[in-house]
Amino acid sequence: MSSDPRQAAGEVDPTDVVVIGGGVGGLIAARACALAGKRVILVEASPALGGTVGSHVVDGLRLDSGAESFATRRGTVAAFLGELGLADRIVQPNPDGAWVQLAERAIQLPRTGLLGIPAHPFDATIATAIGRAGVARAKADLLLPASVGAKERTLGGLVRARMGDRVVDRLVAPIVSGVHSAHPDEVDADSVAPGLRAGLAEQGSLGRAVASMRAASPAGSAVSGIVGGVHLLV
Repeated sequence: MSSDPRQAAGEVDPTDVVVIGGGVGGLIAARACALAGKRVILVEASPALGGTVGSHVVDGLRLDSGAESFATRRGTVAAFLGELGLADRIVQPNPDGAWVQLAERAIQLPRTGLLGIPAHPFDATIATAIGRAGVARAKADLLLPASVGAKERTLGGLVRARMGDRVVDRLVAPIVSGVHSAHPDEVDADSVAPGLRAGLAEQGSLGRAVASMRAASPAGSAVSGIVGGVHLLV
């Protein structure tokens, strides 16, 4: 029982804003309102804040349990980390490339890809990941009309239509889940890969669109991390 007589009587302090959900989005919204001078109450059903950004201990090491990196294309997260005084903790991934642990083995991801979408489906590393049948299906992207998949709103739907299920499930899903804490079938293609659908229309294939975007982007990885883990945001 509360010792505050106002709470006992059902009274609470005046509130300007109630934020429902203590995930990263809710925390950012609550912070922005508080900085604007608003009186804020944050409501979260679970015992921990952060939503899909969290941590767990594996063999004595505290690791990210959700997103373990962030996209750098728009610079939004890096700017926010600067506001929090964490700019000096931003770290770039190992230049040797990324690996993903599949059920049967670990494989190296193609360096010319975008969020796991291969620019060149015939690359040897692609065959290791998705098998010959998967490669044959992915190569169909080069032959399909540009209109195929053009109206798909989700990244997963777009890649499935162009390159097949195995590219999504074994290449794209591990990357998107790690960066955006969501499955490719749940994220908007234009939000997580702006320009990709326009590139498909211009280049005639998804692979060529990825290659064009990679060639036009600054050198280096499209993601960054935080020393100590992304969960430090929370």
